[in-house]
Amino acid sequence: MPLRKLLRLKLIRYGLSSGIATGVDVAAYFIAFNFILMKQDLDLAGMIVVSAPTIALCISYSCGLLTNFTITKYFVFTESDLRGHHQLMRYVLVALLILLLNYGLMSFLIKVLEWFPTISRAFSAVVIGFASFLIHRSYSFRVSKKGGESVGPFP
Repeated sequence: MPLRKLLRLKLIRYGLSSGIATGVDVAAYFIAFNFILMKQDLDLAGMIVVSAPTIALCISYSCGLLTNFTITKYFVFTESDLRGHHQLMRYVLVALLILLLNYGLMSFLIKVLEWFPTISRAFSAVVIGFASFLIHRSYSFRVSKKGGESVGPFP
């Protein structure tokens, strides 16, 4: 199948955007952990210490999320007529849901079914990734029924 035909498939474009965003996430983590934080934990006024890996994860997850949102908005779900800030708010809500679903599925696979963690992560990424595509298609970037204004309980 020629590349041009493959790129017409939203699921393929979604996978590409996720792959690029993952690369940005990992690169941002490496830079934040090694060069910004210098592998040092952060002491917040002597009250709490936040580990360098945790801070780097927050930074990198944010970079990956914004990258994925931008690519998904302009490369995958281009026909959505919802306002950009509504799309972003919905995208972040779905991303948080996806994070919880990943955690829950991985916990089940590792603790109950006793799968290896890496295999659990790979399986979870595929299953939850497909669910993420469906949720974003029908919620975050849906084509509204009222010319640009959202229909339903959330903006």
